[in-house]
Amino acid sequence: MELDVCIKGRRSVRCYTKEPVSKEQIEAILEAGTWAPTGMAREPWRFIVIEDEKLINYVSDETKVVVQQMMPPLAERFKTKEDIICYNATVLILICGEKDPQWSSLNLLDCVLATQNMFLKAYSFGLGTCYMGFVSYLNSKPDILRKIGVPENYELMVPFILGHPKAKQGVGKRKKPNILKWIK
Repeated sequence: MELDVCIKGRRSVRCYTKEPVSKEQIEAILEAGTWAPTGMAREPWRFIVIEDEKLINYVSDETKVVVQQMMPPLAERFKTKEDIICYNATVLILICGEKDPQWSSLNLLDCVLATQNMFLKAYSFGLGTCYMGFVSYLNSKPDILRKIGVPENYELMVPFILGHPKAKQGVGKRKKPNILKWIK
């Protein structure tokens, strides 16, 4: 698949089938992440792959509770029984980085770069992905992090879901680049 097709065709998917993603596909997606640019060649990303439906639902439910506490204007929306966090995806991938105040900003940026590679690789397999930013709020809950396998000296950087989309994604639109200044 051509790069422009992946870049322009990839969409955030919020509706998945129950079909499992193969281990080989997950491994290839993880490997694609490791080929991302990284500051000082640190490669700070570490991955937690969750395929257990009950644990994914637990993450979703706990995230809704934390969002209600931390973002009162969204509280009503997050009181639903529906899975509005992980959207019934069959895989939840947590990209984690070591807790280190000196490197935390760069670790986050490196993990985000890895995520884009992973999203494009997943799309090339016909799979869907969606960044789950609210799940990062679980960093404030060490007991929950322990339960989902995040070591004590690590924090969530980029959580995302992965699976087989229920429907073909539509074509997206983007604005032209908004250039603040072009210096020659």
